[in-house]
Amino acid sequence: MHPTAKRCAQWAAGLVLVGTAAIVFGTELLIRASEHLGQNGALAFWLLDYVIGGIRLFAVPIAAALVAAAVIIQALTPARAAARPTAEPETGGPEAGEPPAP
Repeated sequence: MHPTAKRCAQWAAGLVLVGTAAIVFGTELLIRASEHLGQNGALAFWLLDYVIGGIRLFAVPIAAALVAAAVIIQALTPARAAARPTAEPETGGPEAGEPPAP
């Protein structure tokens, strides 16, 4: 697997896990945070709500885009490698580090 495609797939898996956890446990986390922070923690609660909402909204779609990118990268890599001619070393010359023949 191409290294970039592998990295995209790994990030996608991580974002799916984080996004799903935010969807499942986000409301419970906000309820517990509001109980803990009380009336004086309105700004912290707002910030936490904003961050969890953003994770809920964007994590899974970005993961889907990363999976698509990994598939495209993996599909195009062999085509680009085949299109590029590779320079093969000459077989009659001395190997690296060997002195030339007299």
